[in-house]
Amino acid sequence: MPAPDAERDRKTIEPEMPDRDAVAGPVRQRKIIHIDMDAFFASVEQRDNPELRGKPVAVGGSRERGVVAAASYEARTFGVRSAMPSVTAKRRCPDLIIVTPRFDVYKAVSLQIREIFAEHTPIIEPLSLDEAYLDVTLNPKGIASATEIAADIRAKIRHETNLTASAGVSYNKFLAKLASGHRKPDGLFIITPKMGPAFVENLPVAKFHGVGPATAAKMHRLGIETGLDLRAQTLPFLQQHFGKAGPYYYWIARGVDGRPVHAGRARKSVGAENTFSEDLHVYEPMREALEPIIAKVWRHCQATDIRGRTVTLKVKFADFQQITRSKSVDDAIDSLADLECLSLGLLQPLLPPRKGVRLLGVSLSSLTEAQATGRQLSLVLR
Repeated sequence: MPAPDAERDRKTIEPEMPDRDAVAGPVRQRKIIHIDMDAFFASVEQRDNPELRGKPVAVGGSRERGVVAAASYEARTFGVRSAMPSVTAKRRCPDLIIVTPRFDVYKAVSLQIREIFAEHTPIIEPLSLDEAYLDVTLNPKGIASATEIAADIRAKIRHETNLTASAGVSYNKFLAKLASGHRKPDGLFIITPKMGPAFVENLPVAKFHGVGPATAAKMHRLGIETGLDLRAQTLPFLQQHFGKAGPYYYWIARGVDGRPVHAGRARKSVGAENTFSEDLHVYEPMREALEPIIAKVWRHCQATDIRGRTVTLKVKFADFQQITRSKSVDDAIDSLADLECLSLGLLQPLLPPRKGVRLLGVSLSSLTEAQATGRQLSLVLR
C-alpha cells in the first residue's frame, strides 16, 4: 500500500533539490519571508458559504474514486489530509462535507494576494496558488524589519480577502518555510541567525522540507532522527546514501541554504510520485497507487492554468533500478481522463514486472498555458 503523504507535501509538485553549489557555504544574509495561506481552498469555501464555517470540509472529488485536494482544520482533526481518497476521508470523518473545487475563484483570490506581495517586494517566487517566498532584503518601502513586513502582509491579506495566512521569517528559504509552519494556523514565527542552528538540531528530520516519508524512514534506519543526528554525518556518508540530495541535507542540518528567491522562474515540468511501504507486483494495486499521483498533477495543472503534451512515467524497482517511459501527444492534454489514460498506457507494457515496484511517479512536460478551445484531445502518440 502507498505510504501516507506528509501534509506538507499537499501542494508541492516535485520540489527541486538544490545542487551543491546552491547551498555550499555562507552567502550574504538575506531577509526571506515564506507566506502560506491557511487551508486555502477549504477556507475560501468556508468564507463564501457561511453554512460551512466551523464544520469539517474537504475540497475535491465526491465520486467513489475521488481524491481530497484540501481539508479544513476541522477535518484535519479527524485525520483527513490532501491526496487522501474521498472514501477514506469519509470513513475517518462521517460528517465530512465534500465540495467541488472552484479553481477560478481560488486563482482570483491568489492574484489579490500576489498584488499585496508586490507592494512589498518585486522578488516573489510562487510555489502554488497559496504559497510563496519573498525576498525583502531590499524593498520599495524601505522597511528594515522583515518581521514588520510579514505582519503588514498578513494584516492586509486578512483585511482584503477575509482569510488568514501564516508567515515565517528567516535568513534563508529552508528556515523561512519551517518557520511558517511552526505556529499554523494564523501564525507568525521568526528564526534569527542565532536561533537557526539550534532550531534545526532539535527538529525531527521528518519535518524537514525536502525529506519525505520514504527518506525519513531511511534516515531512521541509519540512526538519524533529528537535525543534530543529521549534522553529525559527514558529507561523503550522506552522498553515499542519498546521492545528489546529500549536500542539501548536509548544509540544511547546519541551517545553511544559499538558494536565492527566483522571481518569475518558469517551470519546465510538473509531477508527483510516491514511495510505497510494500513493493507492488501486479497491475491493480499499481493502478490504484497511480490514481492519487495523477490527480495531484492534474490539480496543479488546473490551479495554475498550465497544460502539457508529454507524459512521463517513473518506475523505481525494489533493487532501486529506475526507469522512465514517455509519450507525447499532438495537442496539450486537457482532462484528467486523458492524463490517466496516457499514464496507464505507459505502465501496461512494463507488466508483469520481473521485480517489485517500490515507487511510481508521473510528470507532465512541454508545458503551455491552458487554451479554452472546448475540443477533445486527440490521443495520437508519437
